[in-house]
Amino acid sequence: MATSRRAANDGASSSTDAPAVALTAHRSVNVQRITNLRTQASKSSTAAHNNTARNLALAQLWNHCASPESYTSSVATGAIVDLVLKGSLDWNEALHGFENALTAAEGQSLANIIHALCQLTVAAAEMASSSPNAAASSTRVYGVKNNRHPFVTLLTTKSNIDTILVSELDKIINYQESSKYRIVAFDILAPFLDFCLLDQRKRTTIVSTTTVLWITKTLNACILEEDLDEFVIHLLNYLCTVPARYPLERDHLSTTLQATIQALVDFFCLSATQRSLNTAYKEQLGGRLLMTLLSWTADMRRYQLPTFSLMQTIQSLLRSRKGYTPPTLPFDILWPLLSFLLLNPPTTDEQQIVVDWMHTVINASTEPLDAMVANLAFLPIFQVMGESQSEAISKRCSDIIQRLETIPRNSTSASGAIKSEPTSPSTGVTAMIQAEMSHLRLAWAAKDRFDDMSSYSLQQDGTLSSLILTTFMFHPDENKRIGAITEQAQVEDGRLVTLVLFIYLLRVDTSAAVKLHLLQEAIPSLVTSKDEIVTAKVLRTILTLINGVPNAPTGSKIASSHMCAVGVRILFLIWKRQPRVWKTLRHVIHEWVENRPRLFKTPLKGEPDYEMEVAVLATIRDICAYDAAGYAEVLIPFLASLLRSVELYASSICTIVETMNITVEANVVEPRAAWNVLLCHVAEHAMKSGHSGMIQVMCEFYGIVASRNEDTQVYLDLREAVLENYIKPLLMSENPEILAAAWKALSAFHAQEIVTVLPVESPTLLVRQLILEAQDTLVVDEYSLVLDKLVRHELLHMRRGLFKDAASKKATTEVNGASELDRMEGVLSVVSTNILQKWQSGDVNPGLRIGYALSSLLCSSAVDRLPSQAFGNNQPQDATEDASIGAIRARQGYRNVVTALTDVALTDHLVERISAMEGWTALFDNLWVANDDAQTLQITETLISDLYKKITDGYVPAHCANAVLAITGIILSLHRHSHPASTVQSSLLAKHLLQHFAQQDTASDIGASDEVQFAVLVSLSFITPLAAVDEKLVRSILGVFTDRLEKNSENSVTSSELSSWSTFAAGWAFCNLLSGLVDSPTKTAELNEICQQTLQQLLAVLESERTSFALVLGALMALPRLTSAIASSSSLTINKDGVVSFEVAAVQKVKASARQDLDAFLENQQCAFTPQRLARLLGAPWVIAFSDRTASTPTERKEDTELLDRVLLAATSRRDLQPQLVHFTVPFCHMIHTNLDVRNPSSSDIALFTGRIHSLVNLIKITPTSAARHTAVVALGSLFGIDWCHGPTVTSMGSHGLYSFLTSTPTMTSVTNSALSTLIELGGLSISISSSSDASTAGSDAHAVVIPGFKAPSAKSMLMVQDLKAGRLATVVLGHVACLVHRLGQIDTGKVIGTSSEPKDYSRLPVSTSWLRSLWDGLWEPLQMGVVQRAQKSYKASLELLLYTVHSLPTPLPAVNWFPLLSQLIALEPELVVPAIHMASRHAMTSTSLMEFLIMTLSSLKAESFAIESSSEEANSGSAEELFVGEEGIGRILTLGGLPLLNAKSDQALAELDKVRGLEGLAKRLTLPSSRVVDLVEKLVHVLFFSRGASNVAEMEVLQLIFLDTLSNHIRQYRQGTTVAAKKVAHGLSEEGKELLGDLRTILLRTFNLLSIRNVNTATRVLRRLADLSLMSISHLDAAPLAIALDGSDRDAGARVLKYAIGIASLYQAGYLSAQQESRLTLVAQSALQVMDFYPSWSSTGEQDGQQNDHQLAEAAISVLLYAMNEGIGERPAHGVLSPSQQKKKNALRLTWLQRILDLLVLVSGLPDVFVRGIRLLLGGAVLLLWEEKDVLAAARRGSKKGQEHQQHAALTTGSKAQDAEADLLAMVDEDELFGEDGAYRSLEYNIVEDDVFELWHGRFLQTITGAPFLEFKEGAEGVGSQERDLEKLYQASVLGSLSLVLPDVMSGSTSTSSLSSENQAATRVLRLCLDQKIPSQERQLLLTVLRRTEELVPRESSWVLLL
Repeated sequence: MATSRRAANDGASSSTDAPAVALTAHRSVNVQRITNLRTQASKSSTAAHNNTARNLALAQLWNHCASPESYTSSVATGAIVDLVLKGSLDWNEALHGFENALTAAEGQSLANIIHALCQLTVAAAEMASSSPNAAASSTRVYGVKNNRHPFVTLLTTKSNIDTILVSELDKIINYQESSKYRIVAFDILAPFLDFCLLDQRKRTTIVSTTTVLWITKTLNACILEEDLDEFVIHLLNYLCTVPARYPLERDHLSTTLQATIQALVDFFCLSATQRSLNTAYKEQLGGRLLMTLLSWTADMRRYQLPTFSLMQTIQSLLRSRKGYTPPTLPFDILWPLLSFLLLNPPTTDEQQIVVDWMHTVINASTEPLDAMVANLAFLPIFQVMGESQSEAISKRCSDIIQRLETIPRNSTSASGAIKSEPTSPSTGVTAMIQAEMSHLRLAWAAKDRFDDMSSYSLQQDGTLSSLILTTFMFHPDENKRIGAITEQAQVEDGRLVTLVLFIYLLRVDTSAAVKLHLLQEAIPSLVTSKDEIVTAKVLRTILTLINGVPNAPTGSKIASSHMCAVGVRILFLIWKRQPRVWKTLRHVIHEWVENRPRLFKTPLKGEPDYEMEVAVLATIRDICAYDAAGYAEVLIPFLASLLRSVELYASSICTIVETMNITVEANVVEPRAAWNVLLCHVAEHAMKSGHSGMIQVMCEFYGIVASRNEDTQVYLDLREAVLENYIKPLLMSENPEILAAAWKALSAFHAQEIVTVLPVESPTLLVRQLILEAQDTLVVDEYSLVLDKLVRHELLHMRRGLFKDAASKKATTEVNGASELDRMEGVLSVVSTNILQKWQSGDVNPGLRIGYALSSLLCSSAVDRLPSQAFGNNQPQDATEDASIGAIRARQGYRNVVTALTDVALTDHLVERISAMEGWTALFDNLWVANDDAQTLQITETLISDLYKKITDGYVPAHCANAVLAITGIILSLHRHSHPASTVQSSLLAKHLLQHFAQQDTASDIGASDEVQFAVLVSLSFITPLAAVDEKLVRSILGVFTDRLEKNSENSVTSSELSSWSTFAAGWAFCNLLSGLVDSPTKTAELNEICQQTLQQLLAVLESERTSFALVLGALMALPRLTSAIASSSSLTINKDGVVSFEVAAVQKVKASARQDLDAFLENQQCAFTPQRLARLLGAPWVIAFSDRTASTPTERKEDTELLDRVLLAATSRRDLQPQLVHFTVPFCHMIHTNLDVRNPSSSDIALFTGRIHSLVNLIKITPTSAARHTAVVALGSLFGIDWCHGPTVTSMGSHGLYSFLTSTPTMTSVTNSALSTLIELGGLSISISSSSDASTAGSDAHAVVIPGFKAPSAKSMLMVQDLKAGRLATVVLGHVACLVHRLGQIDTGKVIGTSSEPKDYSRLPVSTSWLRSLWDGLWEPLQMGVVQRAQKSYKASLELLLYTVHSLPTPLPAVNWFPLLSQLIALEPELVVPAIHMASRHAMTSTSLMEFLIMTLSSLKAESFAIESSSEEANSGSAEELFVGEEGIGRILTLGGLPLLNAKSDQALAELDKVRGLEGLAKRLTLPSSRVVDLVEKLVHVLFFSRGASNVAEMEVLQLIFLDTLSNHIRQYRQGTTVAAKKVAHGLSEEGKELLGDLRTILLRTFNLLSIRNVNTATRVLRRLADLSLMSISHLDAAPLAIALDGSDRDAGARVLKYAIGIASLYQAGYLSAQQESRLTLVAQSALQVMDFYPSWSSTGEQDGQQNDHQLAEAAISVLLYAMNEGIGERPAHGVLSPSQQKKKNALRLTWLQRILDLLVLVSGLPDVFVRGIRLLLGGAVLLLWEEKDVLAAARRGSKKGQEHQQHAALTTGSKAQDAEADLLAMVDEDELFGEDGAYRSLEYNIVEDDVFELWHGRFLQTITGAPFLEFKEGAEGVGSQERDLEKLYQASVLGSLSLVLPDVMSGSTSTSSLSSENQAATRVLRLCLDQKIPSQERQLLLTVLRRTEELVPRESSWVLLL
């Protein structure tokens, strides 16, 4: 040994000296060295300090393992193995070392390494089989992610090692005889075997055959060993999994797969196998084999790959032999697969195999067969019978059909689940078939649940859908059979076999309806112009019905049977689809015409010959109607022959005349020729016989003659003859049908001709006798046609002087009426300017300054804003300066605010306090910067910040109180201007006041003062409703008020004086707060309940005898605000049960109590009062006078006025009530104003009004009592319309007819001048009011003149002027009146109802000849009748007809005031509102009265009007409301406001108006201020979307949709793709129109944010429209953030996620999202998945009143998002047909969304339930719905060798027919109606189509992906949750199975159709998901299957993932 070591050392040293000399190697030396290295590695392994030595020793050992010396290599590998077995070396380290050594190993050293690896494998198997704990680590040792199996490395890096590996595999398996050991050893080898069998590289393909042989040999060696049965079963199970995991090759069937399957089949068929395996496992194994073969066959068939080898394998598996039982499958699993394979088989041999198999299955079945499943075979069986040339096959098919016929139709299980579970997991087509069958069972048993047949098939495969439709043709339900037949007839493939099936159904179906549908609809629809064979077959079939014998030639005699007539009609339908059938059809007609004269007698009705006559003549008529120019020339001789030679029925003659009329209308035959040859004789016969039908059709011909304008004498003679000889005798016929036809024909003649034959002498008689007094309403329509023609002629030839005179009169009168209003506004403008200037300059009596200050607040809004007064400036150079805070504080407006804080005081009078808030709001109304929200916000923040400092640092209570009111005024002004900052600031102010002032005990001395507490409570009452969304804040504020109520109700106060303004404010502000909350659109159910409870508490306080005087008086004075809010909130009027709500009942109770108090006072006028009774007495007049009176009758108004008059008189007589007279005088004056504020005030009301003004003016001037003067001043303001209770805010349709009356009545001018002059003089102003004549002389603006100095007052007025308090009150009243009149002028209400200066009638037109005047008088006539006369007859129909006649007249009409007429007509007959709206809308562009009537009618819309449907059958419930919200209503208002229809040609009235020449000389086109439009829209929005009183939800939804569609017509153009669409809408609009557009979008955005809908259909319709109209950026949607609390507290989680999905989808489809923002769609989908996870589908919450639960709503949100992804961005193509470039772009977009969905799944992979639903709903929905079957197959075939052929075939078969459901819908819509001139969709039709398309999409989503239509069970049923879980799992399995087939095709086809990189992004994401161990096993296996089927897309370095 020493010698050897020394020699080695010598050799080592010599090697350095002479490296080129080779030394002799000694084996013993190497062995010793290896032994030492092993020892060193073993010892060093336990010493931590010597790891370096150990690593060096191991490195040398690895070098020796790869030594070229075989023995050395053998010893080294053995040493390594020994180290591993002794635990000195880790398993993974050893495997890693061997893998590295393989790179240098060759020859015997390579064999040694392989042997060492086998030894390690044996050792691992031994340990695993002996120790359960070691089993896990040993079996996983070769399967970890970062360490591939070493045998795989061998196979990929070395060649020619197959023999060595196989021998070593044998050694491993045979090392021990136990099954346990062999199973473990095989599991360790499984990854290597997977690689050999599943990897598709060429080298691996060679090894795969060896692997299959080795497995087969191992099975054969072990099969006879009983001890190895477990190992054999384990090995067979492994082999069965190989085909399921094998990648699908789209060119051919893999040799490896075929060999594996064949090995399994051969082994299974061995007799030894049959004897050794137990029966149960043998049946299981056979079923798995059979299912595997069928699955692969179906998949290969889908891709049109050869399948004959697989069918042969199946045949060998089923072949009977001795001792062998062929495998089988349950009938309901096997039969659908066989039916699918039999349909369109590629070869005759496969066809025969399947037929034999089906014949055996159906005859061998011993159990009753399921008809639903068995009937699937009818279609493929008939196909085989028509194609096969083998008698044996045909015989077997006949046997199968006979067997199917014996199965009863009702022998179908009603269960919705599959009877039998598949024996092996199904994928691909097999999974799709099983899903279709499970869906079929559910749909088969469904009753009255679906309207269309598309719900009965998942439609994932066209072949499967045909099979499903086939079985439905044998359904017990007749309607379902008809539906299935209709759907199958539309299938293009297999029309010939479909015809055979239809003929079979004609024979076996017993339903007459089904047979008739087959003959008339289904069979003719099979005919196409491109398929001559099917056409010939169908024609041959139909001719048997006509000729009577099968296969009869076309020349045979026509049979005499009832079916003959049916055959003729069917032949006509076939001709329409295939014009080449014309010769046959003509021959049949000609044959019948020749045979008709041969009949011995006229056939009787009901006989076959009569039916044939009707059929042939009807066919001739329909042919001419279809194409008269092409075929009339041939058919007219037939008709002439029949008329000359045959006695025909009158009905047949009528049909012939109808045919002639059609040909004449088509200009094929001249009218004179038709008359001279045929129709003159018919006309004479008709007049003689008096046959109604013949006369009617001849009248149609007369109308055609009259409509022609041929200017020849011959034709004029014909017209005259027809008119005199044939029409005139009929005009007074007693037969209403004849009369109607004659008058209709007469209406076609010229007006001059009509007048000559009229049976009446004057126009008035025509209207009165023939229309109003018509005995038969059937003829009224025809009378109106004649009247319309005559009126049109009159308008056309009317002297322009009538129009011009009317227009000039109108203009003069209008100027007079307008000047009166302008005069008053001008006077008050001068007064306002003067007051404001005096206050700002300080040039005012100090004793009056307080009044001037408060008045200046009001006058600020009535004075035009000057640049120096505004906070903003439009000059560019000052923009930077204005933006600074210093510049803001330097402005006059800021100085006004600061000055007002110190000057304003509310100490003079009670009315100043209750109206102070209006003044502070008016101060800021005119100070904001228009169209600049940012600068407005900065001004707001500056003002509020400074005012907060005033509150905090203030030491004067009045100043502090003014600061609180000023901030409140800012907030209310912002809210009035719809600025978003109002909500935020209201919440901040409320919290500040609660914290520092709400509790008087904790507040500072200043904060606890009476003035500050008054301001705080009033402020809280106004701002709390603006922050109603914060329920916690609202509860806190209500708590403050309730505490004050309780405190004051428990404290008995005996004083009758207003000693505490805070107590008064507690009552007044509390009622004001409740009114705001009641009318809040954001009020929730919880808040509503709180309001009810608080109202109950308020009533209890008012009824208490211990409540303080101030509290009761304040509450009663503010109670009218609450009554108005309750009246305007339709949800609080009537409950669903028709019972008056609690709120209404409470108000009625208070009103009744108020009347009782007043009546009691009148009965005992000298009684003493307690403070509580006195407070109720003083508050009662306020309650009666100021409460809502919209529903009051004139009688009730009169009674209340008289009551208040008597109470005032009684109170005046008591000295103790003199200081309180204001509480009686002001309400009484308000009632006087209210009574005068009607359209036609009575003379007594006028006298009362003028007398009261004179009385108050005299009282002010002469009374020595200051209190009486103060009361008179305030009362005078009430007579001018100041509502001291509600404030002077004016809405678009407020009741302000008083000003209309004042400005149109000359006698009132002096009255108003007197009152205003008195107030001006009392206020210390030196202003002189000019008269009307003076103003016209001095100029239009000289309505009032400022006098330079005061003149000395008279002694009479000296006392008045010295009353400074009265002067202060007078200036305040002037400020209120100025503010009111200014707003009236803005809204133009003064020119509304009463001041219409249009002529009152048409008296200027001659009564004897004017048809227009007779029409006008006819409308008035029923109104002028007595009640008894009007009750004798209903004039509704006649009046309606006259209104529609006016509607049809061209615009403009001669001017007349239509308002009184129309308003009285609808009062007489409410149903006339519909024609009245039509008429008013058409002519409102040039008529003020019609425009105002339209506004008034729209304003009357309330929720109660459509809450309950009318019980009358004739009444069309909701039709009037639909007009209100349609183009005739709000659409016309938008046009008048400056927003015309986007498609201008759609507005016929506007188009006609544009064509009128000299329009300016005839009429003036009207415009409407935008403020009135906005107010009206806001009211409609409130009624339509936030009214809770409507019980008819369906009608409400219809109105909402019509309303939004109408707005869409004026606001939005659809699908433009970019933000250019929004700019395009605004282009061409006026500044007013643009401002109106912005205001409307603000309203709609607020509505979208506040609306919550829990019904999917309603949400997707209503919210989508709202989103389309309002959302223009992501910031708009973020205003309502999606923050869902998944803890059960969020009751609207599903509704909110659905709304957010609709919003984001709308933005995406409109092109408003950037590429980064588009990812928000998947984030919303994630939220929807989380909601679905938290709320299970079987949850019953929210499932009432048509509402869905949160799970269903979230599910719908995913459907919405997928729909948006599918639709994409941009303009929708016409009729849904995409160009190739568009289709390519769409495919690329779909792939992008597929990648984003996979990214989302990566994010949620840690949430198992969410991930599973994401796979099914998101990924499944995207793949199965976004890609159609033909697209998927085309993409899959592009990579195959036959790709070009398949692609060409697909292009030929589907090229022009690639239309989806949307295209079918678009085909139903007229193109002219759907598209505008610019190609953009019109909104109304677009919205309807969009709704239908999405509903079709959502239906597919539900039935294909979720199965939701079938997850319906009765509430309360046991096990509902478990049943729904089972069905959900069923649909999940079906979706996953379909995904396993479709997703690989999508991914494989993406590389050639998109612009993606070469490395497919979708495959990368799937690969990443496969690596996530947290993913559930089923979904992970699905993803692995997808990867295996797209193995070419997986990076090579990651291909090991496929072996997991």
